[in-house]
Amino acid sequence: MPRERGERLAEIDWLRVGAIFLVFLIHVAQIFSPIEDWHIASPETSWWLGHFTIFLGPWIMPLFMLLAGAAAWFARRRRDDRDYLRVRVGRLLVPLVAGTLILIPPQVYLRRRFRGEFEGSFVEFFPRFFDGVFPEGNFSYGHLWFIAYLLTYMVVALPVFRALEREGGRRLLARMADWMERPGGVFLPAVLLVAGQLLLRDRFTQTTGALIGDWATHAWLFTVFILGYALLAEGRLMEVLERQWPLALVPGILLSGGMALWASAGDVYTRFPGDWTTPGYFIFWSAFGLLCWCWLAVALGAARRVLRRETAFLRWANPRVYPFYIFHQTVIVVAAYYLVELPLGVHLRFFLIGLVSLVGILATMEIVRRLPGVRNLVGLQPRLPPPGR
Repeated sequence: MPRERGERLAEIDWLRVGAIFLVFLIHVAQIFSPIEDWHIASPETSWWLGHFTIFLGPWIMPLFMLLAGAAAWFARRRRDDRDYLRVRVGRLLVPLVAGTLILIPPQVYLRRRFRGEFEGSFVEFFPRFFDGVFPEGNFSYGHLWFIAYLLTYMVVALPVFRALEREGGRRLLARMADWMERPGGVFLPAVLLVAGQLLLRDRFTQTTGALIGDWATHAWLFTVFILGYALLAEGRLMEVLERQWPLALVPGILLSGGMALWASAGDVYTRFPGDWTTPGYFIFWSAFGLLCWCWLAVALGAARRVLRRETAFLRWANPRVYPFYIFHQTVIVVAAYYLVELPLGVHLRFFLIGLVSLVGILATMEIVRRLPGVRNLVGLQPRLPPPGR
């Protein structure tokens, strides 16, 4: 059953808040990961922190994109096409441009300083930010790649939304709900994710964040964006997840365990299978797509069952998720630059950098939100109405 116009769900808000905190932890953990080479890299690494990032990597950004698809459904219920695009493009494009010009240069500057690739001041470095494209050059939108992708999806998906809102689209969603209501139907959306990876990862093995040419990643993230919209457009789909999510838990745990074993050999980003003629290609990318959907189903289904109550904390935190994302990586990079080489244990430094970064992000947001004319630059918005049901 479609929900009433303008309604929001507390479990969706809780997932947004939880997801942004996990993304924050991932970026702090990447400083100490033996698996990847982040902007600021500790000479001492942690197996546990590296595998924490491996566990969340296949599904945490898809969860964000799925929740963005759900938000698009709510927005479409309240606005016509023109108003929908005007509001969405404004809320995404302005912070993307402002963040790229203001928040990303300090990240690249400190990365170059930390690696001995630049010795001057930030004032001297800033003009060089526009020299070439990262990583060979300096220009980048950094972690704001997600906003660039989401902005593109919001526009590209408009014909899809229109189609799903017509009678034929509603019948298609109802048929999908009929299929998923059968035993084990909770795994049906995984077919779409697996197919996209199998078709494209032989030519586009790496996730580049470059928007143009990152087609396998688009097949991964755009699919879950549309699924997020569909889950809210056809309420029975969410009911299926609420009932059947435990079925996805065990496969999710087993697949994540297999991914951890695979990652233990190191050189993760050079070992992604890229030859579709090999059995390893089909096994790896099928497992990747299924793993992603299993944890999305668990997150949505469990949240719908246990996180249906709004609290004062949720009312405070939910409007801050977007600006938190915009600010978080720059603050982490600054904190790590000054703290990563302290003579402390790896996990104590992880905790210290995380704590300093969290306080710094929240303090920055509170300062910026009080500056006239700056709210739109960082994605801050007026307080949202309380969730309904």
